[in-house]
Amino acid sequence: MVKKTKGGTLLSQTHQVCARVWNKILRDNNMADLEGARGRVIFSLWGKDGVPIKTLCEKTSLDKSTLTGIIDRLERDGYIERRQSETDKRSTLICLTGKEKEFANNIQKVSDQMNSVFYKGFSDEEITQFDSLLQRILDNCKEAES
Repeated sequence: MVKKTKGGTLLSQTHQVCARVWNKILRDNNMADLEGARGRVIFSLWGKDGVPIKTLCEKTSLDKSTLTGIIDRLERDGYIERRQSETDKRSTLICLTGKEKEFANNIQKVSDQMNSVFYKGFSDEEITQFDSLLQRILDNCKEAES
């Protein structure tokens, strides 16, 4: 008999509620342009700018068709631009324009606010263990996807 679990349902519900809380925190800090997938793309590019769409798909866990639409809107709004790679003319790189720097002063503040909500009541050991377990779940799902 298969053991009945709630992990998938709890992860899905957590994802939905956390997204709403995160968006509220962003709006409260005048950072609504970073809500949803737009923010995921910009946050990923802050880590390493000038990457191909394929790399951005991996970093954001968004599929290419979804990501392309988001990139179109971010480009329209002046946050990113597409540049042809100098080393591979067939490759287009996604680069930040600098407009996103208006959020730089508040990004640590909003991240800290979200973490204080997310990890309220957790010990450092519990946080480390939880993050490790979630990473394993993510790795398992990515393996099944490919």
